Amino acid sequence: MDANQLLTAWSEARADGLNNRAVAAKLGIPEAELIASACGRFVTRLRPDTLALLRELPALGEIKAIVRNPTAVIERAGTVRGSETTAVGVVLVQADHFELMCQAPRWSKVFALREETSRGVKQSIQFFTAAGTSAAKFFLRPSSNLGAFANLVSAFADPNQSQRETVERTAMESEVMLQQPRDAASDALTAFLDAAARSRQPLTFVARNDAASLSTSKTVDRVKRSDRGGWVNVLHDEMDVHLHDERIRYVRCVADADGGWLHWYSDEQAISLSVRCGEGWKELAQAASAAAA
Repeated sequence: MDANQLLTAWSEARADGLNNRAVAAKLGIPEAELIASACGRFVTRLRPDTLALLRELPALGEIKAIVRNPTAVIERAGTVRGSETTAVGVVLVQADHFELMCQAPRWSKVFALREETSRGVKQSIQFFTAAGTSAAKFFLRPSSNLGAFANLVSAFADPNQSQRETVERTAMESEVMLQQPRDAASDALTAFLDAAARSRQPLTFVARNDAASLSTSKTVDRVKRSDRGGWVNVLHDEMDVHLHDERIRYVRCVADADGGWLHWYSDEQAISLSVRCGEGWKELAQAASAAAA
């Protein structure tokens, strides 16, 4: 499809409530290819100067960072304090409520979006890999500095605003597991989240993909199953976690001196979500293990 056909299909799918990633999946194209089709309209292609762009984030004020993989999404609001290079190609973005570890060489495409929605205008900066999959996204919040965002878009706008996008079709190598996870009961993840909500203990959530990992800590306030099949949501005004629990099939529990981790894996045995528990870790691990027993 050409850009106009993509935009028409995009508009129709969004009217049905699909997000951009789901629209791209429905059309059978990488998400970056879909986004690029709106360049010159409500999308601006930016120069992929990743480190320089990340260093501009503090000026935006409060933003929402999003990292996802096929079975888990973390959305966390916060104000970025700074970014630093910690190793060759690795950039750590530190905010008051989250940390983002970036595999910067894999961030090869970036766009600024200004989308009209039923809830108002959404503005964001979205980074993608060479394969066209999402690395990380940053959305403006009501208190964000709109002037700083406009200046960023103007300063980093790419002279090339082509509506066509070239993507690499080669897949990244999967992460090698140190230990085989065990099968989880079909309701294990929900049982764990419900127990976490009752415990009111703060947990650390980590979502990873091939290009980034987002870490944040919060109590679980509310767990709700989505009307759109397969997803369960941990909801909070400042943090949302969305999990495709029909595809999260394995769990690995790892104790440490002060608590432990629960690592959840997809049906393809790829990491979905890691959760660290301090006080009460044994009880929460038992809740996951006892599900459907």
